[in-house]
Amino acid sequence: MSIAVELSPIEHEFVKAQAVAANLSVELFAHDAIMKAANNAAYIAKLEKADKQLREGKGVYKTMAELEAMEK
Repeated sequence: MSIAVELSPIEHEFVKAQAVAANLSVELFAHDAIMKAANNAAYIAKLEKADKQLREGKGVYKTMAELEAMEK
């Protein structure tokens, strides 16, 4: 699969400088940055879902004693 990202000349130079600083090719640096952003977005979505469930009272709450009893 291929993804095209349009960057301004200033943005391209910034990405290029960051790639050089990371000792990576521009392509690899951009790939890694896109994957990191996608993973972060997925993680944030999970956190938001969990927060919504807690606000709706769908959470499971246990005391420390209950957790310790489960351990045995």
